[in-house]
Amino acid sequence: MNLTNQTELELYFADHFDTVLFPVLAEMYQKKDEYDRAKRVCEIGLEHHPNSIDGQFILSQAELGLGNLTGAEKWMKKVLNQIADHTAAATSLPMIQEQLDRSPATLKASWKRTLQVDPNNQFANDFLSAKKPKPKKKKAKTLSGSKIPDIPKKDKAKKPLPKDLSVEGVAISPRLATMTLVNVLKGQGLYHQALDVLDILEEKGEDKKRIDVERKSIRAEL
Repeated sequence: MNLTNQTELELYFADHFDTVLFPVLAEMYQKKDEYDRAKRVCEIGLEHHPNSIDGQFILSQAELGLGNLTGAEKWMKKVLNQIADHTAAATSLPMIQEQLDRSPATLKASWKRTLQVDPNNQFANDFLSAKKPKPKKKKAKTLSGSKIPDIPKKDKAKKPLPKDLSVEGVAISPRLATMTLVNVLKGQGLYHQALDVLDILEEKGEDKKRIDVERKSIRAEL
């Protein structure tokens, strides 16, 4: 199965609602601003894998894209309950809560968490320094589009890619290598496959620092 082929992925998902790969399809819809489809895929996937961090976060972004701020807040909180230092969720949550007009105490706690994971976050520094944050008009769309890892449209290098990976007994083309796929594989204990995906990301010139951190984390589990 080639994960760059949306039709193939959709057909596989239709026959395997319990697949751990559901966040990959949901992310694909998310990148195309098809928030309703991304939401539905996540809802189905989370019925089978309720603790999927990627599924929960992508669902929060889908809710955000649909304008459901309460739903986005709910799922971001679930993510942070499992991973307190989830950077994307920690930095997005207080912005949403400001739009929901949450209490000063709630906002303060959320901005403090943002500052813990991102010490240079200007919005957090402004709020906690009692400065008025800059207006964030139409911020919801920016958040939904910027916090999900990019799905590369083309390979940057012409080097031959590794052979297909095998997940759930299905051969998967590595042409679509994303951090979401790495996290899905990690969550299933498929550490060697996750390392293979990281190798592909490194060849494509992705964030080397983040790749090194992920690689070190995975190798610690082996």
